[in-house]
Formats: sequence, C-alpha cells, structure tokens
Amino acid sequence: MLCSRYLVGVSIVSLAAAFARYNTECGPTLKNISQTTDAEFYFEVTEDVDLFVRCAETTYECDTTLYGAMLFIIDSTKEPVPAGCHKYMRHLTTSHNYTGPLEVPGLTELSGLGIRGTYSGTSQDKGLLLPTNVTSIDLPDLVNITIGMSIENAASITRVNLPKLRHIDIDLRLNFTGGPAISLTFPSLADVSSIAIYGEIDTLDFPALKETRNTIMVNSTGNLDCDDFAKSLVNTTGYDESGVSCASRRGNVTLTHVEPPKSTVTSGAFKIRRGSLALSALLAYILVL
Repeated sequence: MLCSRYLVGVSIVSLAAAFARYNTECGPTLKNISQTTDAEFYFEVTEDVDLFVRCAETTYECDTTLYGAMLFIIDSTKEPVPAGCHKYMRHLTTSHNYTGPLEVPGLTELSGLGIRGTYSGTSQDKGLLLPTNVTSIDLPDLVNITIGMSIENAASITRVNLPKLRHIDIDLRLNFTGGPAISLTFPSLADVSSIAIYGEIDTLDFPALKETRNTIMVNSTGNLDCDDFAKSLVNTTGYDESGVSCASRRGNVTLTHVEPPKSTVTSGAFKIRRGSLALSALLAYILVL
C-alpha cells in the first residue's frame, strides 16, 4: 500500500510540474484584488484583448492538496484538464478610459460582464461618475455568464452582438438611456433570472428564451412594439406573480404569467376506467374456465 501511495504521489507531482503556474501578467486574482489599482483591475485599452482572452480561456483553479498550488495555466484544447481542476472564471469590466469598439473574439465564458462608467473618487463620497466611451460590444464566441451582465451609463453604445450567448445565471441589465436608437437581439439566450432594459429601444428579440425567473422590465423611449414583445415572452416567466412590463412610445403593456390548468381525472373517467378493468377481469376469468 505504501508503494501505491508513493506512485500516486509521484504522478500528482509530475502532473503539477507539467502545468505552467499562474502568471501575474494575467492580472490580479480575487484573492489579491484589494491590493490592486483601478488601472490593474479594469479593462483599459484594446491591446488588453489578446492577453485577457488567453488568460480567461486557460486559467484553471485546482485542488491545492493535490497540486500544491491553486492556479495553473492549462490549454484544454491541447491537453486534458485533470481531476480536481476547473476553469477560473473572470469578470470583464471596462473603465471610462476604454474608447471605441469592444471586440473580444475567442472568449467563451465569464463570471460577469460590466460595461459602465467609473467614479472619479468613489460612489460613497459622491465622486463624479465618468461615462463609458465604449461604442459597440462584439463577443462572438461568448456562451456562458455565471453571474450577470450589466451595461450602465452607456449612451455611447450603438450595437451589441452576442450571437452565441445561451445562459446568464442571474441578471441581464442594460441601460442605454440618453443614447441613440438601438435594436437588440439575443438569438441564443435560453435562460436568465431577470431582465431589465432601458433606452431608446426600437426592436428587442429573444427568440430562444425558455425561462426567466422574475418579471421582465423594459422601458423604451423608442418605437418598440410592447404588445408583441410582451405576448412573445410572458410564458417564459416562472411564477404566477411574474410577467412582462413594457413601456414605449407605442404604449404600455403589462402581462402576468398564468400557469396552465393542471390535468385532473374526473370521477366519470375514473368510473369508466374502473368498469373497463372489471370487464377485462371477467373476460380473463371466462377464458380460464
């Protein structure tokens, strides 16, 4: 038994040695984020894109008991991810210094996506809120967000493209108030806990949505057809009190989710079924005789 434990220990050590340890060029981790500056924490310039994607797609958190460290760089397209390791999820947040289109191909998963202005000072001391300068968002390969997606103070954004996004665990909150007219579609999004969208929204489409767990809120200063929108999504909401609340230039609509009636067996149907069973038993008895 001692020999087998030794061999297992050697294999674990050699496996860990084959991994590249986490490199701080990938930025701060959640364990040391309090010691970082805004420049280190926020997504600042377009030159950050390649490094961010590489780090987000290859950083894994592993069992320290097995591997002697927590974070490793593992390219899952070239080598199997060992037991006891899972992808270390990152949050993509831009600062007000980021200007122009945000294009991040190759990124498949995030813990959260935050596009918003930042405070000059802090929100606690009522510092000036500096607006974002992002003009468009294009994440063509993003599939999963494990927490939420928030766009705030973003009057500069004219386009959002997330064609493969299927899942948002908590909330989708988009605020384009003060910006130009915008049309939004989420062609693959199947489930999200809550949706709240504001701005001059002309079209809004969730063709694949199957489940939300709270009321869908939309407040548009544009020409969104709230009647069609509400009817298309009210049955995706999960509770009797939830539904769709939509307001636009074309009118206000509030629809509440109604559970379909549950099928019940009537007494008449039960009597027929009981009679059929009795007849079957009688025929079986006659055949035996």
